[in-house]
Amino acid sequence: MAVSAVLINASNTLAVELNTQIPMEQDKTFMVPVTLDIPSQQLASALDKLGKAANMNIAFPTDLVLGKQSSAVKGTMTRKEALSRLLANTGLDAKIEGTAVYIQKASNKDDNIQLDKIEVRAKRFYEIGPLPGLGLTKEQIPGNIQTLTAKDIKEAHSVSITDLMNQKLQSVTVNDYQSNPFQMDLQYRGFTASPQLGTAQGISVFLDGIRVNEPFGDVVNWDMIPMNALSSLDIFPGSNPVYGLGTLGGALSMRTKSGFDGQSLDAEVLAGSFGRKQFQISAGGNNGVIAGFVSGNFFLEDGWRDNSPSKVNQVFGKAEWQNERTRLGLSMLYAGNKLTGNGLLPQQMVDQNAKQVYTSPDESKNDLLQFQLSGVWDVTDTFNITGQIYNRKSKRKSHTSDVNENFGGDDDIPATASTRDRSRQLLPGLPDINRDGLPDYNDYPMNVAADANYNPLARYVDPVTGVVTIGACTDANDPCANNLIYGNNFGTQAQYLDENNQLQNVADQAQVAATDGSNNQVWNWTYDPRISNDFTGPGGNLGPSTIPGAFNATVSSQEYARLVRFAWENRAAMKATNNLYGLTAGIVATATTSHPGAGNLSYIYDVVPTGSAGGVVGGYTDSSGFFHGYWELGEPINRALYSGLCAMTGTGNIGETPCVKDANGNYIYRDGRAAAIDNGSGFPYQATGYIEGTPTAIFNDTQIDQLGKGAALQLNWNLDKHKLMVGGSFDTSDSTYDSKQYLGFLDKNRHGYVDPSQLGWEYSANSPERGFALNDFKGDNTTKSVYFSETWTPTKSLNINASARFNHTVVNNKLDVSKLGSFGDVNRIVNLLNYPALCNDNNNDGTIEASECPTGLDGYIVPFDPSYGYMGDGFLGSDGNNILSMAAGEKERFKYRSFNPSLGMTWQAQENLNLYGNWSRGARTPTTIELGCAFDDSPVFDGYDSDGNPKYAKRTWRERRSCNLPGAMSGDPYLKQVRSKSLEFGARGLLTEDIEWNASIYRTDLTDDIYFVSVNATQSYFQNIGKTRRQGLEMGVKGKVGKASIGLNYSLTDATFQSEFTLASPNNSSAGSVYDISYDKEGTFEQIKVKPGNRMPGIPLHNLNANFSYDVTEKWNIGLNMIMHSEAFLRGNENNKHKAGPASPITGPICGGYMCTIERTGFGEGKTAGYTVFNFQTSYKISPEWIFGMQVNNLFDKEYASAGRLGLNAFSPSIRGVIGESGFNYNSADWQGSSFLGIGAPRSAFFTLSYQFNPNAKPSF
Repeated sequence: MAVSAVLINASNTLAVELNTQIPMEQDKTFMVPVTLDIPSQQLASALDKLGKAANMNIAFPTDLVLGKQSSAVKGTMTRKEALSRLLANTGLDAKIEGTAVYIQKASNKDDNIQLDKIEVRAKRFYEIGPLPGLGLTKEQIPGNIQTLTAKDIKEAHSVSITDLMNQKLQSVTVNDYQSNPFQMDLQYRGFTASPQLGTAQGISVFLDGIRVNEPFGDVVNWDMIPMNALSSLDIFPGSNPVYGLGTLGGALSMRTKSGFDGQSLDAEVLAGSFGRKQFQISAGGNNGVIAGFVSGNFFLEDGWRDNSPSKVNQVFGKAEWQNERTRLGLSMLYAGNKLTGNGLLPQQMVDQNAKQVYTSPDESKNDLLQFQLSGVWDVTDTFNITGQIYNRKSKRKSHTSDVNENFGGDDDIPATASTRDRSRQLLPGLPDINRDGLPDYNDYPMNVAADANYNPLARYVDPVTGVVTIGACTDANDPCANNLIYGNNFGTQAQYLDENNQLQNVADQAQVAATDGSNNQVWNWTYDPRISNDFTGPGGNLGPSTIPGAFNATVSSQEYARLVRFAWENRAAMKATNNLYGLTAGIVATATTSHPGAGNLSYIYDVVPTGSAGGVVGGYTDSSGFFHGYWELGEPINRALYSGLCAMTGTGNIGETPCVKDANGNYIYRDGRAAAIDNGSGFPYQATGYIEGTPTAIFNDTQIDQLGKGAALQLNWNLDKHKLMVGGSFDTSDSTYDSKQYLGFLDKNRHGYVDPSQLGWEYSANSPERGFALNDFKGDNTTKSVYFSETWTPTKSLNINASARFNHTVVNNKLDVSKLGSFGDVNRIVNLLNYPALCNDNNNDGTIEASECPTGLDGYIVPFDPSYGYMGDGFLGSDGNNILSMAAGEKERFKYRSFNPSLGMTWQAQENLNLYGNWSRGARTPTTIELGCAFDDSPVFDGYDSDGNPKYAKRTWRERRSCNLPGAMSGDPYLKQVRSKSLEFGARGLLTEDIEWNASIYRTDLTDDIYFVSVNATQSYFQNIGKTRRQGLEMGVKGKVGKASIGLNYSLTDATFQSEFTLASPNNSSAGSVYDISYDKEGTFEQIKVKPGNRMPGIPLHNLNANFSYDVTEKWNIGLNMIMHSEAFLRGNENNKHKAGPASPITGPICGGYMCTIERTGFGEGKTAGYTVFNFQTSYKISPEWIFGMQVNNLFDKEYASAGRLGLNAFSPSIRGVIGESGFNYNSADWQGSSFLGIGAPRSAFFTLSYQFNPNAKPSF
C-alpha cells in the first residue's frame, strides 16, 4: 500500500506548528482530507487506527509508545492535523522515509522544522496471511521475508515478475524453457512456480488474497499479473500453513494499489530491441469516502528469436468506499494475451545461430476475467474482520508444432513409404464389363440333383434305343454336363423326362441328414461340375463362367443384392455364418435368411468393416430354397502393371498401401533406420529414408477452461502482546480440458504447416479439422480450510509465533481417455484404401484390358473411421474393445485431509540484531493433470511363466498407459499428497543506520514427492518418487552509502533426491537402449537409476545478484545489476551421470539377431554452464514530471543458458539419411544426442519516457 507521512516535532507538552513545505513527492498524499473518530486510547492502537483510516503506513518501535496515551481525534481534517493531535503531549515526533511515517523521540532543535526526506529504517508492517487485517513487523516474523515495493517495481523496468525477482531477491533463479519473458519457471529455494503443464509446483502465489495458481496443474500464468498495479510484493519462506495447500517452499503475496493511496497519474512508454513496445498507465484518487484506481499494461514485441512475437494486454480497476470503520472494495482484472515461446534449441544449433528456433510455432492464448469483492470492518480499535469473495474465469488455448519423432512408426511395425502418383496404376483392378459398379462375378446355384456321394446327376439317352437313364456326371468336359438334372424346389425330389416324355422322380437322388442338428432328412443338391472350367482367368484364377446364365447373373434375392452392394460401397467384407459366438466385434448384422440344406439350417449375413471393398463370402438362398454361391472374379487383371501393395499398419487394423521400392525390390521405409530390421541385410541403418509425403511435424492443440470461485473470512485481534488471526476459506473450481493431434510438415525455417494434398494419403490426421481427439476431461476441486496464527510478545524483545491450518479437499474427475496412447500415436491413425479398383471396357471392344484400369488413388481413399479399431488378438484380451475410441468415462473421487502446524520465535538480542527460528509443515494435493497422468503400480494378470505360474505386471506398463502432454491423459489412479517439513534459522540487523543485513539457513524435506517421468518422445506420466530435500543458506546486505545504493544477495541452494527410483530417460548416455516401452512393458529399457544425493535438474547450487545505483546529480542516476548462477543439471540427467560421447550400448531384445542398439553421440555434459550477466540502466529527470531512461540488458552480450533437457536433434548432419528442405534427417539413426538449451536473450537496449502527474501541487496543509 502506498502511504503518506508528516514529520511532527513536539516540545514538552504542546505540539508545535509544522513547516508545511513538504517534499514534492509527498504533496499529493497529504492534500487529501480524512474523516476520523478515534477515541483516546493506547497510542499504539491509535496510530494503527489512523494508519488504516488514512491509508498511512505508520511504523514505530513498540517500546517507544508503550504506556503512552493518545488524545481523541474526531472530525474531518488533514493528515498533518490528525497526527499532530494524536502525538500531542507524548514527547514524540515523526520522520518520513519515502512514503512511510516513522515515529521517534521529539527533537529539541528549532520548532520550525523543514520536512525534508530523511533516510531512516522504518519498521514496515507486513500483512500476514492471504487477507489483510493483521500486521507484523519484520522483527516479529520468524523467517526471511523479502519485499519489493511499487517503487522497486517501477524503477526496475522489468517485463515480468520472474525477471524482477531474479534480479532483486535471494534464493531466486529462473528457467527459461519456453524462451519467452512471460513464461519462465520461477525457482525459489529449489521450489517452482511455473506456467508449464507438467511442472511440479511448490509455491503458492496470491494477488490480493486470491490464489492465482490455476486449478488444472497449479500453474502460474505470469502474463496475467499487472505489474504496474502492484503496491507491494512479499515472498514468505517455508511451508507456512497460513497460506494453504501448495505452500511447500514459500508463498508469494502481491497487493494492488488503491485510490486511497492518494491522487496519482503515472504513464510510461518503452521501446527498443526486438521490436518491443510497451505502454503502461495508471491513475487513482479519492474524495475521502470514495476512491478509484485503474491501470493498463499493453505490450508488444517480435521476440529476439525467429518467429517469436508476443502481445500482452492487462487492465485492472478497483472501486472503493469507506467510512469511519468500514471499507469495501470491488476490483476487476482482465488479461488477453498471445504468447509465443518456441522452446529449447540443440547445442549444435546454438553454436550456429542462437536466434533460430528448433520448430515453430508454439503459441499460447491466455484470457482471464476476475472479479473480487473485499471488505474490512473495524469492530473495535483492536479487533477487525476482513473478508472477500471472488470469481476467476480463465481460458488457455495452445497450438504447438514439434518434430514428429515417431515419423517412422514403431520399431516393430515400421512405416513403409507410400505414393499417390496419378500417372501410375497403383491398385489391383477387377473387371466390371456391365458397368454396374460391382466387380464381375459368377452366380452358381446349388440346384443340381446329387447322389449319396454328392455327385451331380445327369440324364443319359442311349443313342440307339433312345432309352433314358440317370447317372453321375463328374467330368466337366463330358457332354453329360449339358443334360444335368435341375430341381425346381429344394424340398421336392428332382424329376426328369423319360424316353416316353413322362416325368419321373430321380430315384438316384439321395436323402441326407441335415447337419443343423434337427435330424431332418433333406434331398441332396450340388453345383454344376463345369465350375472347374471357369478358372481360366490370369494365373489360373476364376474367370467369366462358361455355364449358361452364371456370369453376372441377376441375383434373385433382392436382400442379398443389397448386401453385396453395401459391402462394396461401404468398405466391408461379407460372410455367411450360423455361429453367433464367432461374429467379429463391430459387425453390422443386416439380414437373415433360411437355408435348410448343405449342412446349415440358417445363415446370418454379416458385414465386417475392413476398409477394403468386396471380399464377399458365402451366398444366398433363392425363392425356391436353393443356395447360390456368389463368387467374384477376384484376380486383378492388371497384376503385371500395378506396383503391388505392401503392409501398412494402423492402430488396430492391418491395411495395405501402394509400395515404393528401391532398385533391389526392397521396401523403402519412411525412416531409413528401419531398413535393416525388416530386410535382414546385415548392414544396419544404411537406408536414406523417404521424403515424399512423410510427416515431419506433429501439432498439438489444447484448450483448458477454468472457473474458480471462493470466499474467505478472517478475524484479527491487534493487541499489545497478542496478534491473533482466525480464519476460514472455501475455494472451488471447475475445469474442462480437450486436445487433439495432427500431422504436417516443417518448411525451410522449420515452421510447421499442414498440406493434406502433399501428406502421405494414409495419414488421417492431416489437418486441424481431422485432428485426432486425445481425451475429454471435466473435473472439480473443492477445498475447505480453517486456520489461525498467534504472535505472543511476552517481553518487548521476544515474539513467539504459532499457526496451523486444517484442509479438506475433494477432487472429482471424469476422464474420457483415448486408448490410442496405449498402442501408438497419431501416426498410426490411418486412412484405408477401398481397393480393388474397377476396370471398365473403355474402348467398347467387348473385352477389358489391363491398360484400361484406373491410375492413382483418387476416389479410393477411405477416411479413417474409429469403428475399424477393434482388437481381438489377445493383446488386450479378446473382448473386442475398440482401441480407437474414447474409453468409457472414468469417474474418480479423491479425498485429502491435512493438518499443518508451524511454530517459530524471534528474539531482539540487541538493538541491531534480530534472531529467529521456525519449524513448519505443509501439504500439496495432486493436481488434476497429475491424477489424470498418474503411474498405476497395481498388479494385473500378465499371463504365465515357463513353469505355468501366473505372472503379474504393473498396470501402467501392462496396458501401456501414459500421457501425451500437453495432449492426452491416461487415467486416474491415486497419487498421495505431497507433505513437507521445513526448518529455518536466521539473523538480521543493521550494520549502520542505512545498511541492513540478513543470513539464514534452511531445510525442507518432502515425502511422496511427485515427479514427471518420460516414457518416450511423446509419452509420460507422474508418479510418487519418495523423498526429496531442499536445503541451503542465504545472505544479503543492502542500503545506502552517500549517493550510492547497494544490494548484494548470495544463496546456496542444494536440491536433491533422497529416495532411489528408476526413471525413463532415453537420451541419457547411461541409459543405453533406444527402444521404447512398447517392447518391454516391464520398463527395463531406456531407464536410469536415481539415487539419494543426486541433484535435481534446473537448480544451480550457487546464486548471486548485486545491485548498485548512484545519483550523479539530483537529476541523473546510473545503475548496474549483476546476476550470477552456477552450473545446473539438465532435465533427463536426474542421475547426474550423462556425459558427452557414445551411449552405453545395450542390445535390443526383439531384433532377431540384428544389431538394434544405435550408439548415439551425445553433445554436452548434461549441464548448463554457470554464467554471469550484467544489466545497466540510467535515468534523467527532465522536469519534475518527466523522466527519460535507458536500460541495456546483458551488457556484455553473454551467451548463456538458464534451462535445458536432453534430447535428439532431428536436424543432424547426414551419415546415411536424406536431408529435406527443413534440414530434417530422414534416417533417425543419424540423429545426434544433444543438450537442448534455453538460451538467454542477447544484448538489448530499451528507452523509456515516464510521466508523473502534478508533482508540484501544494499540499492542503
